[in-house]
Amino acid sequence: MAVQISGVLKDGAGKPIQNCTIQLKAKRNSTTVVVNTVASENPDEAGRYSMDVEYGQYSVALLVEGFPPSHAGTITVYEDSKPGTLNDFLGAATEDDVCPEALYRFEKMVEEAARNAEAASQSAAAAKKSETAAASSRNAAKTSETNAGNSAKAAASSKTAAQNAATAAERSETNARASEEASADSEEASRRNAESAAENAGVATTKAREAAADATKAGQKKDEALSAATRAEKAADRAEAAAEVTAEPCANIVPPLPDVWIPFNDSLDMITGFSPSYKKIVIGDDEITMPGDKIVKFKRASTATYINKSGQLKLAEVDEPRFERDGLLIEGQRTNYLRNSNKPDSWTVHSALNKTFGTDKQGFNYATVTPTESIVGTTGGYTVHGVVAADRFPLASGECFTFSCRVKGAKARCRLRVSVIIGGTDTFSADSYLDLDTRIATVSGNTSLITAKAEQQGEWTYYEATYTANTDIDTVNCAFYMTNKISNETFYDDSTLTMTTPQIELGNTASSFIVTTMPTTRASDVVTIPSQNNLSTRPFTVLCEVSRNWSTPPNVAPRIFDVGGHSIDDNYLSLGFVATGKISANVGMVQPQIASDGERFIVGVRAKSDLSVNAICNGNYTTNLNGKIFGVTATSYRFGGQTAAGTRHLFGHIRNFRVWFKELNDRQIKEAV
Repeated sequence: MAVQISGVLKDGAGKPIQNCTIQLKAKRNSTTVVVNTVASENPDEAGRYSMDVEYGQYSVALLVEGFPPSHAGTITVYEDSKPGTLNDFLGAATEDDVCPEALYRFEKMVEEAARNAEAASQSAAAAKKSETAAASSRNAAKTSETNAGNSAKAAASSKTAAQNAATAAERSETNARASEEASADSEEASRRNAESAAENAGVATTKAREAAADATKAGQKKDEALSAATRAEKAADRAEAAAEVTAEPCANIVPPLPDVWIPFNDSLDMITGFSPSYKKIVIGDDEITMPGDKIVKFKRASTATYINKSGQLKLAEVDEPRFERDGLLIEGQRTNYLRNSNKPDSWTVHSALNKTFGTDKQGFNYATVTPTESIVGTTGGYTVHGVVAADRFPLASGECFTFSCRVKGAKARCRLRVSVIIGGTDTFSADSYLDLDTRIATVSGNTSLITAKAEQQGEWTYYEATYTANTDIDTVNCAFYMTNKISNETFYDDSTLTMTTPQIELGNTASSFIVTTMPTTRASDVVTIPSQNNLSTRPFTVLCEVSRNWSTPPNVAPRIFDVGGHSIDDNYLSLGFVATGKISANVGMVQPQIASDGERFIVGVRAKSDLSVNAICNGNYTTNLNGKIFGVTATSYRFGGQTAAGTRHLFGHIRNFRVWFKELNDRQIKEAV
């Protein structure tokens, strides 16, 4: 059931705050709310706001356009919380560090145990009362039984007296009549005494039955009292167990605040840690450079493109970081050998194809080609764009280059063709085809040299193919084509192919789109913080979220992070990938490895005080027990690569980087994951 939070948002002078958004972000799952979901409320011009907030715990942020988000605090809404203002809930006593929800449930259990104990006490008292009543009834029955025995004895005495009287009558006839009368009187008395004895015996029997019934009821009450006491004891045990279970996460499961914490989500700001630098903020129409001591250093000597969180193609300026859905994009140096990659009207489209141009709502510039009347009903392949002869590149044996583009269309295929020129002879080598209707990629020719993949991305299909040389090639002739569906299915008058973001680059995987006029190089992303106050001796634990844009490593050892400037190998620290694709955690050149899982995972390294080293992936880990003493001589952390040359760059994303100057236990690691 929702609780109303309403009031007026004011500043320190009591004036209503305008153009401000109140944002509530769920910090954990509740019965109705999923963790990390966000709710927003926009106060009116007078600063008034009203929200019906579901039960749970929320992080409160105030968003004003042009300013960074301001964290106002944390509120907890219980099922029995009373309506109030945002200030009331922010000012309410909070026990986040000791699991308030757990304590709240514990208090409820204690109350239930108290109620059960009280019920047990009342039942025990009733049982005691019934037992006393049963004892009184048994005593009454015993008294009645004694009375009946006395009456029976009196009857026997009367009978003896009658017999004596009869004997006297026989001896004395004179006194016979008197004796006879006395005897009659005695018999009458005897009869009355006998009847009285029988009546007393009946009463005694009834009392005994009543006493037995009371005793049975007393036994039932006693059983009920014992059952209630047992229930109360079990409730108390449950409450105690719950207290242990809910108190344990606070001490042993929930990780403490990281000593270094960099979200890498939408800015270079650090939550904890130390990195003096500068950042640019916009106030009104003015851009101001502000100093700070928690700002990650970022460098890139060129512009670069990225896909923002709304799916739009954007251009990042020199030294501007690129934040995508999976975090900070970090890539090494690459060159796009196609000219005019983002100007479709300048592409080398074959004259047998009609062409039109446009820009979609995501900002992609595209060309749409269709067969002219002269080739409808025929088969063949026709160039859409390719590397011109002057820009062709050599390829040594074992080296790779990669095509990539986004396409859509119907009743046609997109072909990526590779021909090799050796000694002046141009020879076909391999093709990759993408059926625009089925979106299935295939290869032909020297199929062992070429691989391809396709992935649906909204209305576009992302298409990528990689070619590996098996001999030294003087120059590579490569291009994008439009072809008919299959060899015996000709072009139709409504066959169509639309293409955007074409790229041909050296390397075994595609990187972000590079805008060109001539072949253009995108510089490496260089991301660093100083080691001062951010690096410690053993023990320590490091965790971060990683996504990679490849299945085969793009270089010999892609780095997630490492340290630089260390004086000896024993003081080296890194987390990255090896040539097999496994994750390697390196502490002092001791390197346990663990298999990675998919393209997105949470990875880390734990250096324990017993000198063991763990490589962590999604809460699981491997161990090398033969670690070394780790010293702090490094001068910097380096994220996603080592140098501007880009030889060991990640070509992927990093997010939520955290360092603890302690060894988290296994449950804390799983909780952090």
